[in-house]
Amino acid sequence: MDIGDFEETNTCHKEFPAGATCNVTVLFTPTQAGSRIANINIESTGGGSPQKITLRGTGT
Repeated sequence: MDIGDFEETNTCHKEFPAGATCNVTVLFTPTQAGSRIANINIESTGGGSPQKITLRGTGT
């Protein structure tokens, strides 16, 4: 996934068993000065889906 100045990579599979884990890495490379905001949405069959992770960064 590429969200403007944020780039995300992960080791997550589309489906995996309950209790399994995966890693999500986010790289922030601002193209200009100022605040940036993006979201990662994680969907599941569990309650409260989707979970939203807000990404914030400031380019200098």
